[in-house]
Amino acid sequence: MPTSSLSYPPAVDSNTESSETSFSSVVTFPLQAWYEWGYLHNPLTASEKDISKVKHSYALLQDQISDSDNPIYGLHTSYGENERNRLDPNHWKDTQINLLEYLRVGIGAPLPKSVVRRALKLQARKTAHGLSGIHPSTYQALLKLANSETLPRVPRKGSLGASGDLISMAHAISPLFEQGPRGPRDVIGLVNTNAMMASWAIEHDYQLRKLLRDCFKSVALMSLAIGAGDEHFTEGLNHGEVHTSYAQAGHLLAQLRRDYLQSPKIIEGEKTLLQARYSVRCAPQILGHCLDLLDYSEAKIRSEALAVADNPLILESGPWHGGLFYAIGLAASAEFMQEIIHRLAEMLDRQILILMDHRLNGGLPDNLCVESFNHCKGIHQLTSALFQEIKARSTPVRQMSFSCEGNNQDLVPCGMAALNNVNDQLDTLREIVRAAIFCSARAAMMRSTGGLPDALKLTNWSQFTTVQVESIL
Repeated sequence: MPTSSLSYPPAVDSNTESSETSFSSVVTFPLQAWYEWGYLHNPLTASEKDISKVKHSYALLQDQISDSDNPIYGLHTSYGENERNRLDPNHWKDTQINLLEYLRVGIGAPLPKSVVRRALKLQARKTAHGLSGIHPSTYQALLKLANSETLPRVPRKGSLGASGDLISMAHAISPLFEQGPRGPRDVIGLVNTNAMMASWAIEHDYQLRKLLRDCFKSVALMSLAIGAGDEHFTEGLNHGEVHTSYAQAGHLLAQLRRDYLQSPKIIEGEKTLLQARYSVRCAPQILGHCLDLLDYSEAKIRSEALAVADNPLILESGPWHGGLFYAIGLAASAEFMQEIIHRLAEMLDRQILILMDHRLNGGLPDNLCVESFNHCKGIHQLTSALFQEIKARSTPVRQMSFSCEGNNQDLVPCGMAALNNVNDQLDTLREIVRAAIFCSARAAMMRSTGGLPDALKLTNWSQFTTVQVESIL
């Protein structure tokens, strides 16, 4: 289980550390273990201690059901705004089936299987805390489903993110109840959770970090192409009074620049300006800020992913009714990621603009025009249009909250809506990063006598991938 956040090791002698070492130490992925839970090669098993806690919790529930003086939400009462309606706890099978049926109304494209599988495993770990009163056989069935190749289709739209992942989790756990529920809290105890949002956030964190790595590469190549020099990324950033993440980002950019210059295909442009434009000169601050935000985001994910998120909790003293399913931390994580996406897209769009102008790009032809390779003006127009889309989707999640579900959920964190939005924005940012690397690599290689590789022809733009950069430089 991941236990540490991002760390920023001190700068080292650039002559003894490679850029890949820098990447592994700075642009790390602390949530890797949980990310891998999304795949079959990482099955989840239960310990004897886990099973014992689940059995004890279920036994407590059985003892507490008959105590009408301490009613249990969802057994002695209906749900949400209808809690005022009292129910006969002996009819729990019908109540649980009804709950599962009325929640399976999600719409939209399905969540990736990796997200669903990870969510089921996260929920299994939450259940193993032994606080939800889940039937032991249902817990074992949950583990089996999480480790199976066949998973249910889970639509991504329908969750308010307020009382847990009610609708998406109802779809995810539906195979467990084809023969009906085994225990009085089996359905409500597995849908009253934030596991799906946590899994979706882990997926986004991983994808965003991969894109951030490519952003570092693009900025390094672009700065070489325009002759920005090393001073923006070294010297002043190395003083102890400078923010650590800014210094580390600058160090990594400087190291990447030196590594790229070892290739005979790259010749740094002539420096024509004392200070590059802000999108280049301030890149360490922008990228360092993004590293910090990822740190905060990951801390929020860690705080929610395996923590119990149920209502009520079945305690020795009786049922405890609260709001642990209120996934405000995951909504905040999505907002941090949205800020990162916006900042990176804005920076890359401005840098591509600089590459298009011979007065700013170190004297290269306007629009990076090369005979028989065409030019890149259209690519910059594309990235600006894509950045417009990101700006249009940048409403903070705190502005999405409003009273829902008959005013029972009178404020909601909107975590799932925010995470779905981040997913769409990541797809858009991925294309902006691809465009930036295409243009930066082309500009960085245009001064070499060796010519440009065919991969950088405009006709090959649609097939270009960021992975190709390492092989063509």
